[in-house]
Amino acid sequence: MTSSPVMDDERLHAAAAVAAAALADAAPAPRPESIDPEATRLHVSRQGGRPITRTADSRLLPEWDDDLIGRKLAQYRILEDLGRGSMARVFKAWHLGLERTCALKIIDPNLVARRPILKDQFWAEARAAANLVHPQVVTIHNLGSDSGYHFIEMEYVPGSVSLRDSLVKHGPFEAQKAARLVRQVLGALSAAHRSGIVHRDVKPANVLLTADGEAKLADFGLAQTRAKLTGANLPLAGTPTFMAPELFGGTPASPQSDIYAVGVMFYYLLTGRLPFTSDKLATLINLHQGEPVPDLKAILPGVNSRLVDLVGRCLAKSPGDRFASADEMSEQLQVMIHQLRDTESFLRESLHGVDSFIQGSRDTFRVLLPQPNDRLQEVMIEVNDGEEGKDERYLSVFSVCGPAEPTYYGYALALNSRLTYGSLSIRYVLGAPMLVMSRTFVRDRMRVGDLRDAILEIAHNADRIEAQMTRMDLY
Repeated sequence: MTSSPVMDDERLHAAAAVAAAALADAAPAPRPESIDPEATRLHVSRQGGRPITRTADSRLLPEWDDDLIGRKLAQYRILEDLGRGSMARVFKAWHLGLERTCALKIIDPNLVARRPILKDQFWAEARAAANLVHPQVVTIHNLGSDSGYHFIEMEYVPGSVSLRDSLVKHGPFEAQKAARLVRQVLGALSAAHRSGIVHRDVKPANVLLTADGEAKLADFGLAQTRAKLTGANLPLAGTPTFMAPELFGGTPASPQSDIYAVGVMFYYLLTGRLPFTSDKLATLINLHQGEPVPDLKAILPGVNSRLVDLVGRCLAKSPGDRFASADEMSEQLQVMIHQLRDTESFLRESLHGVDSFIQGSRDTFRVLLPQPNDRLQEVMIEVNDGEEGKDERYLSVFSVCGPAEPTYYGYALALNSRLTYGSLSIRYVLGAPMLVMSRTFVRDRMRVGDLRDAILEIAHNADRIEAQMTRMDLY
């Protein structure tokens, strides 16, 4: 388990000063160049329709450097410091009763001493996510207090790093990988939204990348139920560079504001740049609310046009112009992932572990597969464009059974009526009419398992038909 990027006291105070000055339409206080806009959280209340900052002056608080390693808190033994943010530290721990590894997120006791309500807000994170059991959500197990420390017990994710740290270390993600990770985050958000929870702080720093390359959404510290968000005088909260335009105007957070944040994150993962950023919060708000999104194609000239449209829809200024739900976006992204994936890698994954020989390139391949009685069968895979205007591609899997001679027509017609998978048809192969066993799929909606099953089934049936029809093994 990793935490959000570190923000020390000086940086936190500077960020608060920027927020206060910008929201008061005054000149902002000087701000260090090293401030990370992704790590700066805005959390202000509303009075009389106007946001007023209520950020504690963290310069008055002592640095929290308690050495907890090796100590026992409640039923936990603290093992290792995993990271810290502006309000809490995360430790690897051992649950003494259940004898398992976990992660403990412990809020800074100095902050709680100054503002006791922070403990309740901290535990609200646990309660918000406690009922979310989803493979793409960091699971919350327990909360508690001991010796003046207040903590949340979470799932320990071994070998994980945040998406932000991965991007900083390795650079922008390839389009297909970024799309796959974003879709996993959408799965987590879909579960949250179905439970009536809005995350309000979706960003790469709050997404863990597991050792297996899977994304897990964490940090529900700003999450709220939609019922609570419909009330008056609720805090404006989030990370400004990821916040939807309507939030700055007083509209409550919603699934669509989470989707906007997903769009910012997607843009960031693809380019390594935030679409909107400024040292002045007032300027940043104006960018979100009024400026068009910087063209992805200007940064990534070869990027898929449909991907540009998808990210642009996430970042629409009006919530009504964004995706209606995380599920709707996820479905479109699944199609996009298939479009971004080349046919060869798709084919090779489908036949992983299968005794076969693959030859070809781009969108035409031949596969040789051993069959019973020392026979071989060749299967062809071709991808072709669909009807004009439909913007769909089709993938055909076919295998030759024998020449399309009139003497075989009766046999083929009778066999077609009994087939439960694929069909026999006449197809010209290398200029000659052939009887082929075939099946066709929409390329960009096909799953790996579908392709594997099609290849194996068609190879088996075509070889059996060839043996019965021609008594030979030519195809």
